[in-house]
Amino acid sequence: MRKRTRRTKKMFTRRQFVGALIGCGVAVLGMGFLALLLYGNRAGEEAVGPVNGILKVACPFVAGFFALKGPTERSALSGAIAGFVYDVVMVLLLCAFLGECHLSWAMLGDLVISVATGMAGAMVRNLLWEYGRKK
Repeated sequence: MRKRTRRTKKMFTRRQFVGALIGCGVAVLGMGFLALLLYGNRAGEEAVGPVNGILKVACPFVAGFFALKGPTERSALSGAIAGFVYDVVMVLLLCAFLGECHLSWAMLGDLVISVATGMAGAMVRNLLWEYGRKK
């Protein structure tokens, strides 16, 4: 009698890390574009807050969106991991540039936002694949 083995997929894959890095790249491009607008006096300092808020939501969404390789049953988990990795990478970069790390409750709130929007991004991509398959 053969012994049954349980085959499961890994929870963390390279694709989720690549999705997180794509999200980080979008964040860097967005902040660089804002810096150019500020430098050229095309935007005032009051634009920093809204752009920062938009990037806090859009970039983890992009990370979750690109974390999937194909249609899957665990799209939310994959997106949550990509959003988590995105936030951890961004916090580590912030700590590296500042030279010190000040952890706060606001960073925990940003982590929750990143995980939730990463999940949303992955689920949207999975729904797009499902919709494309029905046609």
